[in-house]
Amino acid sequence: MRKYPILISIIIPTLNEEKNLENLLKQLKELKTERTEIIVSDGGSTDETRSVAERFADTLVISQKGRALQMNAAANYATGEILWFLHSDSKLYFDYETEILSQLSTRSWGWCTAKLDSTKWIFRVIESLMNIRSKLTHIATGDQGFFVRKTLFIQVNKFPEIPLMEDIVMSRKLKRIGKPYVSKNEIHTSCRKWEQEGPIRTIFHMWILRARFFLGAPPQKLAKVYYRA
Repeated sequence: MRKYPILISIIIPTLNEEKNLENLLKQLKELKTERTEIIVSDGGSTDETRSVAERFADTLVISQKGRALQMNAAANYATGEILWFLHSDSKLYFDYETEILSQLSTRSWGWCTAKLDSTKWIFRVIESLMNIRSKLTHIATGDQGFFVRKTLFIQVNKFPEIPLMEDIVMSRKLKRIGKPYVSKNEIHTSCRKWEQEGPIRTIFHMWILRARFFLGAPPQKLAKVYYRA
């Protein structure tokens, strides 16, 4: 029998992320108490991702492939008052329980500061622009560790089950309800996409996709372009 109720449910969508997932889950477990549960939602991995989740997470959810679908499926199993959505390639080095619980006593949603895991100067510029943009627009992305009260998450009908830009749509809905909390604590996130495709090319590519989305392009069409790239 638990001594304390679950307050934070950490939700991690995965697809073939065995190495990154194990590193993240070990970090989370070292920092967590009984107030937090960890839920991995897998979308059809063919590597050892599920095995890693079974060893280190509290709950493994099997879902249809798709980040929004996977996060919503995991939220159905969550028992915490607060949902915290993390990418499997994240790394963090701060007392997330104290930070999130203390700040959401007066706010309903928010995110952390992004830190890209490279020493190259170009990534300092990229992460600074990401963080400034989010503060000015009140729109966060998954890399920034999005957290929200479960009651509010349900109130806005969860993530839209679209293949891309679900975090942007969610931010749009939530900022109409209340101002977010932006934590100065950093979530370190992988630069692998930028490094594979080139940082300038990736930034330009993402700007184009966002512009097309804001102008009304269907997310399904944009997702084909994004994943083909």
